[in-house]
Amino acid sequence: MSGFFGSRHVVLVLPCITVLAGLYYLRSAWATILFYHAVIVIYLFLTRRNRARPALFRGWHTPTGIGLILLCACSGPLLVILWPVIENVQGSLSAALDSFGLHGARWWLFAAYFVSMHPILEEIFWRDALAERNRSIDIADVAFAVYHVLVLIHFLKIHWVVVVFVILVLVSSLWRCMAGRYHGLAMPMISHMTAGVGIMTALYLITRG
Repeated sequence: MSGFFGSRHVVLVLPCITVLAGLYYLRSAWATILFYHAVIVIYLFLTRRNRARPALFRGWHTPTGIGLILLCACSGPLLVILWPVIENVQGSLSAALDSFGLHGARWWLFAAYFVSMHPILEEIFWRDALAERNRSIDIADVAFAVYHVLVLIHFLKIHWVVVVFVILVLVSSLWRCMAGRYHGLAMPMISHMTAGVGIMTALYLITRG
């Protein structure tokens, strides 16, 4: 595909640009995620003729799927346990989230959106539309982790950001490889949702602690 979206490498940096615009300039979590998802939807629309329809509900393998779900379910408890050690928030986490517009009903709506639509769009984008099947770690896995770093540096000590970056690269590679091996996004999508539920639950518990 020609034009701005024609280069895979250009597309890979767009999530970082949306985070910089939404989180750093507008200071809005909602603006950030909606800008990001708008980029995904536009890219998928413009490239739909070049790709098969994503197999969202195919590719389930029970032992592997359960293992991925259990692995991703650890994200919430680990975040709660490690928070006193890893956090780098000025003031409280509640105040930090509030500074990005996440409070009251907006927080609950964001949490619901984050654990539902967000994983679906991300898996279609990162593990299907941009995926390379012939590598253990691909540049898309690195780009996936990098855009998270721009968010995490607001909340975590820098050396822990590096740790999470490495984990995200490996998890992205694992999700991509499982999607390719089993010819579908079911396992990455469900385990990604599990991670999202764990993270949102952990944030709720920490802010109420």
